[in-house]
This record gives sequence, C-alpha cells and structure tokens, in this order.
Amino acid sequence: MQTKRLHDRMFIFAEKFLSKFLAKAYINFFEKAIIEEFEMVGIKENDRIIHIGCGPLPNTLISLAKNIKAKYFGIDIDRQAVEIAKEIVSKYNLDIKIEEGNALNYPIDDFDIIIVSFGVEPRSQVFERIRRDCKKNARIICRKQWDFLDLIFGKKELPDGFKVIGEHKRRDLIKSYLLKKF
Repeated sequence: MQTKRLHDRMFIFAEKFLSKFLAKAYINFFEKAIIEEFEMVGIKENDRIIHIGCGPLPNTLISLAKNIKAKYFGIDIDRQAVEIAKEIVSKYNLDIKIEEGNALNYPIDDFDIIIVSFGVEPRSQVFERIRRDCKKNARIICRKQWDFLDLIFGKKELPDGFKVIGEHKRRDLIKSYLLKKF
C-alpha cells in the first residue's frame, strides 16, 4: 500500500533523526514498554536473540540488554542505519552485535528468539524463511499495528505456519505476537 510505504519512509527518516539527537531520551521513554512486551517471552541468560530490522536506533535491543542478560544481535538491510546503530550501542557499553544483513539470507538457525520489526519487507517471504530455517523451539516476536490502523496501513495478517502463544498491545499502537512454528 502507498500509505504504508510513505509511513515506513517517514518512520525511517524520523528514527535516523532521533538517533542523532535524541537517542537516549527515546530509549529511556520506551524502555518500560519494551520490558513489559517481552515478559511474555521469558528470556533466559543463555538465549541468543536477533532483531531483524533493528534500524538506526536499536532501542529494543538496548532496553532488553540493559535489563536482561542474554546474547543480543541486530541486523538491518540499510548500511547507514547499521553504522548509526553501532555508534549508539557503543555509547551504552552493552554486548550487542549489530550487522548489515538481509533477513532472507542471514543465518538464523542458531537463535532462540527472533524479533521482526513492523516495517520489515517482504514480510511474507521473511516469515516463510523464518518458518523454514529457525530452530524448532524458537520464539518469534511479530510486530504489527493495532487492528484499527489497518485502514491506513493495510491489513497485516499473521504469518502462516505459526501458532500464536502470546499477545501484547504496546502503548505506541504496535501489537506484538509471540509465535512458535507448527
């Protein structure tokens, strides 16, 4: 949908702007909401977590790493976003690895938790790839907008081949689903 593409471009621009000037405030503002969102996941110390589409401001990974010991990785297809994200992560002195990577071919078979950002495309192909290649017991976080926003952004169906085992509505109008593959 045209509206969704425009929204995604505006969000990427805003995130890059925020990452340069307001990163710490943005991360602090959303930290509690992210911790609440991930209570349903049950992160363990030896879990390997990857965030697909972490963007230039990897606030999910930073918030989690500040509060829950695990192994954190972030990938994004945008080289500039990756460089900005690496700079921000280095300021927090956290063990988070950020790399340029495409969800369609980045190795994911060793991760216990896979987070897929709202704007990651091509969505159906990314989830098909995850379903095919992730660990048997991997926990997947699928983010989408609240249902009433479907008129603006287009309806986002949950991916095929997964079972919903948890749901969380964030205050920023994003709904997170905890999925496991069949």
